[in-house]
Amino acid sequence: MKECTISIDAPDKILKGAGIPDSSFVPSGIYNIKIKFSNTGENSKICSFSSTLGNGIRYLKNFSLEGPDESLKSKLIVVEPNALLGNNNCIIFANNFILSPGSTNVLSFNVALCDRYTTGSVENSGDKIPHKEKINFFAHLIEGENVDSCSASSSAHDYEMKVMCQEENIKPGETTKFYVHCCTGQYDVARSVYIRSILDDGLEFVADSCNLEPRNVYKFNGKTVIKWDVGTLQPSETRRIGYMVKLRSDFNKESGTMLRNKLNSNCINNSEYTQCPSSCSYSLRVINT
Repeated sequence: MKECTISIDAPDKILKGAGIPDSSFVPSGIYNIKIKFSNTGENSKICSFSSTLGNGIRYLKNFSLEGPDESLKSKLIVVEPNALLGNNNCIIFANNFILSPGSTNVLSFNVALCDRYTTGSVENSGDKIPHKEKINFFAHLIEGENVDSCSASSSAHDYEMKVMCQEENIKPGETTKFYVHCCTGQYDVARSVYIRSILDDGLEFVADSCNLEPRNVYKFNGKTVIKWDVGTLQPSETRRIGYMVKLRSDFNKESGTMLRNKLNSNCINNSEYTQCPSSCSYSLRVINT
């Protein structure tokens, strides 16, 4: 069993928005990547690592380190796309740093995603990165003759929908409020945006509780379906919709039952004339006592 291991934690979704190269424009989506280093052995280890970020990923600095081994942070080198080296990806590496016995170190830094792939070492110069395209990250840790490798992937988005709720639990007769965030990337206009919310049987929409009046509300197979026409979103715009739901007073399923609010949305990317579907969900735990 390897004593020294490495892993990458990347966001599930990355909304496109990395600014124009060499500009001061603030990206519309800044995300955090974490690389974890572990040494489960009883002795210190001298290690080296390298990590290749996905094509289109821009490194935005802001390094931080949680853990005992400060030498790791001091030895970090970042190589961005460079014609002399012939690389299209951002590469982060460090050589000959020490991992303490029984230690865990977590390296964090910020990234954003360009709209187009990097080709010929020129950032944001290639084909457009498609909506929902996988962006892959790789890393390798070398300790003597041992090599540990890992990977992670994120999904690139022109448009994204997220849902939040005031509560995690709900009792019969109680109400809670959902917030749906519709977000566009930095580069494109999203038009004909619509949202559909499907509430599990037992959850009901509270009339006149929404800041945007639904187009229609109806029952289907015991579930409540709510539909909104959101309209057009400009680049880097976020539109928030809040609405209340109630758990029926006569709901009598056992405590711990999970009821889900399942949402899906779609829009048209105005520059590419392609659809950009997005989906998410939120589960409420029923508490009967």
